Amino acid sequence: MTGAGPRTSAIGQRTDGEHPDARGLMSIGSLARVTGVSSRTIRYYEELGILPAPKRSPGGTRKYPEEYRLYIEGALALKELGFSLEEIKLLGGLALGRRIPAEHRQQVADVVWEKVQRLEHKIKVLRQLYDMLDEADEELTGAPSAPHPLRALLQEERPPLAS
Repeated sequence: MTGAGPRTSAIGQRTDGEHPDARGLMSIGSLARVTGVSSRTIRYYEELGILPAPKRSPGGTRKYPEEYRLYIEGALALKELGFSLEEIKLLGGLALGRRIPAEHRQQVADVVWEKVQRLEHKIKVLRQLYDMLDEADEELTGAPSAPHPLRALLQEERPPLAS
């Protein structure tokens, strides 16, 4: 009879892939749990080429080294910045410190530059909104509002990115 709890071997060790094996490899379920994505997402990222194909056990089960956690966390960070999955595939190697082939360098630079421009536009809009709120506050109170830590942050001059 099988229970709902973790599976254990005859000597009481977990066998459900919750922890890396002796070689430091994880099951797809373990990798999904530690990264917060589904097993389906991991398989999809492999299919797209965002993740390299993992080693497989003699029975065909995927086995992932710890570095795959970095692949997934990097992909999620890029996704959060607004990169598409195709762009993430293109940038993945760069994010992991790998060299970009010469034929892809300009494409990568263009993709990153476009995101920088979009983020700078969003920052400009947010600054304008903050200024509008500040002006509305002054109109209500009749006095300039007290300095706010956000204002100092928004007014900091940032060096322009090299083009």
